[in-house]
Amino acid sequence: MVVKPFIKWAGGKRKLLPDILKVAPKSFNRYLEPFLGGGAFAFALGFHRMLLNDANHELINTYEVVRDHLSNLISLLDIHKLAHSEEYFYKVRKQNPEDLNQVERAARFIYLNKTAFNGLYRVNKLGQFNVPFGKYRNPSIYNKSDLEAASQTLQSAKLFSLDYVEFLRMNSLPGDFIYLDPPYHPVSKFSDFKRYTKEQFREEDQIQLAKIFRELIKLQAYPVLSNSYSKLTLEIYSDFKIIVVEAARNINHDGTGRAPIREILVIPK
Repeated sequence: MVVKPFIKWAGGKRKLLPDILKVAPKSFNRYLEPFLGGGAFAFALGFHRMLLNDANHELINTYEVVRDHLSNLISLLDIHKLAHSEEYFYKVRKQNPEDLNQVERAARFIYLNKTAFNGLYRVNKLGQFNVPFGKYRNPSIYNKSDLEAASQTLQSAKLFSLDYVEFLRMNSLPGDFIYLDPPYHPVSKFSDFKRYTKEQFREEDQIQLAKIFRELIKLQAYPVLSNSYSKLTLEIYSDFKIIVVEAARNINHDGTGRAPIREILVIPK
């Protein structure tokens, strides 16, 4: 059974899973993912030795709670589900996560993720969640079987919330399979979903990531990277094998531009 992500996430990889699996190594020691996001590939892989990281602290806290405190989390999600309304949404959005305990923070995160506009996660420069209310008639706050399956998969995973460079340099070893799914280099003015933390992922960060990709190969790890099809990405990964794939947009500013677009997968030659 393929375990499904339990949150919505811009740039989620469910549609690209077959393409990524085709270029994954046949055998490896451990699986590392420094830009975890919705975790679609990690859940599909279901490997027993996983090191998973994301710079979004609220996201990683949520994964920890799903792994370690699932029953308490579900109880709080039921409360959110019963109380859901536009007024209640903004009341929850206004909460300071630092005033909540670990389980309350995770429940707030999932509730806002499932009820905010288009499933976006975006914060302002102060790190405050600022996506408006999504006018869904009957939003599904959670699916119990999906949460239970995710919790089971995460039992053997180590979770981190670090800058991706720190995470990789601290943990990468020869023989590791490392999937890199960074915030994509934008190809249009509406394609910028970088602000899932209060920091941005800029062009110089893309260039640094290409250098890290090279370092991982020299280490004798096996990195696989996905990104947008653009002049910049084709240039900075020109020394490696680039596979062009088509992916459906999961999130668009007006809901109409969801035709397949070109992306790239980069692997060692």
